[in-house]
Amino acid sequence: MNNNPMLSVPKTNIERLHDAIALIVILASLAYFVWRWSSLPESVPIHFDGSGEADGWGSKGVLILMPALMLILYVGLSLLRKIPHRFNYLKPITETNAVYQYRTSLQLLSWIKVEIVLLFGYIQWSIIRNAEDLASGIGLWLLPVALVVIFGTIIYYITRLVK
Repeated sequence: MNNNPMLSVPKTNIERLHDAIALIVILASLAYFVWRWSSLPESVPIHFDGSGEADGWGSKGVLILMPALMLILYVGLSLLRKIPHRFNYLKPITETNAVYQYRTSLQLLSWIKVEIVLLFGYIQWSIIRNAEDLASGIGLWLLPVALVVIFGTIIYYITRLVK
């Protein structure tokens, strides 16, 4: 059991901005899905191969999962923000480093939350465009860019946490 100090770390302006962006993307994703529902074919692409081309198809109802997953991730990561004293840290937490460690880990959480929501929002938008024959595939670049951004963020903040 950890004995890390329980501190209240107020949200920074960047965290508020991330929350606003994430909520806007979630709502826009849901609105776009509802708006495009009637024009979607019964079968939509739900899986893409390594080159970004559709290779799996499913019911258009599956698209509701994207905004639902985004909302679940948003809420879950937002709730985690309330318990930074329960996180696993690479260094022992003391009274002197607790605020820095908590704030830094909460910034990491905030960046990851907005990056994941943006990624899911883009994927849903792209699937709908593919289903309507307005695009072909989701792009060869998506997976490498998403991995670099997400893991780059994690590596950046981990190096800050071990200082």
